[in-house]
Amino acid sequence: MRHRILGVSLVALTLRLATAAAGQPVVTPQPPPPPQVESPGTPTSAGAVWIAGHWTWQGDRFVWEPGRWEVPQPGQAWVPGRWKKTSTGWEWEPGRWRR
Repeated sequence: MRHRILGVSLVALTLRLATAAAGQPVVTPQPPPPPQVESPGTPTSAGAVWIAGHWTWQGDRFVWEPGRWEVPQPGQAWVPGRWKKTSTGWEWEPGRWRR
C-alpha cells in the first residue's frame, strides 16, 4: 500500500511539473504564507533592480524562492508576480518586465 501511495504522489508531482513547464498556470488548494522578510543588500551592478522573493508551489507545499538583483533593459519596469484567488484555488501570476 505504501508503494502505491508513493507512486500516486510521484505521478501527481510529475503531472504538476509538466503542467507548469507547459505554460499552464500553477494552482494551489490554499493561499501562500505571508512573504518572508528579505535583506537585499548592495545591488550587484549599477542600475540593478531588486526583484523580491515569492512563494512557489512544489509538489504539495510552498517553498520560498529568494529575491534577486536584475538589470532591466532601458525603459522597462518590473511588475511583481502575485498569487490570486480563483474559483479553482490560488493561481500564481508570474512577474514580468513591462515597457
